[in-house]
Amino acid sequence: MNHDIETRLAALAGLIREAELLRARRAELGGRLAHQEEALGELRERWAGEVRDVERLESLSLSRVLAALRGAQAEELSRERAEADLARYRLAEGESRLAAIQAERQTVEARLTELADLPARFAAAVDDKERHLREQGGPQLARLLTLAEERGRVEAELRELHEAAGAAEVALRALGEVRRQLDLASGRQTADNLLGGALSVGQPNWLDGVAWAAAHADRCLAVLHTELTDVGLARPLGTLPRAIAPATGFSQVFFSNMIIRDQLTQAIRAVDASAQLVAGVRQDVAQRTEATRGRWHVLQQERQRLLTT
Repeated sequence: MNHDIETRLAALAGLIREAELLRARRAELGGRLAHQEEALGELRERWAGEVRDVERLESLSLSRVLAALRGAQAEELSRERAEADLARYRLAEGESRLAAIQAERQTVEARLTELADLPARFAAAVDDKERHLREQGGPQLARLLTLAEERGRVEAELRELHEAAGAAEVALRALGEVRRQLDLASGRQTADNLLGGALSVGQPNWLDGVAWAAAHADRCLAVLHTELTDVGLARPLGTLPRAIAPATGFSQVFFSNMIIRDQLTQAIRAVDASAQLVAGVRQDVAQRTEATRGRWHVLQQERQRLLTT
C-alpha cells in the first residue's frame, strides 16, 4: 500500500509540473501568435503594393509610355516583378512561421485537455495519503510520501532538460547546414565574379539553399527557445540573416557582387555567433542535468534508507 501511494503521488507530481509548464508555454505562444499575425498583415500589405506596381507597369498607361520612351520600361518592370516575388516569398515564410506556432499551440491545448482532470486526481491521492497516514502513522511514512512528490518533480525536470538538450543538438545541426550553404554560396559567388556573371544567367538562384536552410534553422531556434524557457535557461540565441536569401532568382539584378559578398560575410559571422551561443546553452543544460541527477540520487538514497530501516 505504501509503495502504491508513493508511486501514484510521484507520477501526479510529474504531471502537475508538466501542466504548469504547458500553461506557461500556452501564454508565451499566444504572444508569439499575436505578434506573427500582426507581422503577417504587414507582409500582405507590402506584397499587395508590389503587385499593384507590377500591374501598373504592365497596363497601358501614361507612365508606361513615358518609361518606354526613356528606354527603361523593361528594366523597371523586371525590378518591380522581382520585388513582388521577394515580397511573396517573405509572405510565404511568414505564413509558414504562423502555421508552426498554431500547430504547437494546438498540441499544447490538446495535452492540457488530457490533463484537465489532474486537480481531481491529485486531490484524491492526497485524501488517500491522509487516510493512510491516519491508519499507519509514523514519521517514516510521511517522509516517504514527501520524497515521492519531490522525486516526481525532479524526474519531470530531467525529462525537460533532456528535451532541451535534444533541441540544442538539432539547432546546432541546422546552423551547421546554414554555414555549409553559406560557404557554397560564397564559393559560387566568387566563381560567378571570375566568369563575369555567367553562372547567374538562366540558372536557379544559388542563394536559395541559404534561404531554406536559414528558415529551417530559425524554426529550430524557436523550438530550442521554448524548451529552454521550460527549464528557466532561456536567453537570446542570435539572429539569422534573411536579406541575402530571397528565393526569387533575381538577386543578381539588384545587388552588386560586392554587396552580395559583404552580405555573405555578415551572414557567416551571424551564424557562427548563433552557433556559439547555442553551444554555450548546450553546456549549461548539461551542467544543469548533472546537478539535477545528483538531486535525484540524493532523494533515492534517502528513500532506500527509509525503506530498509
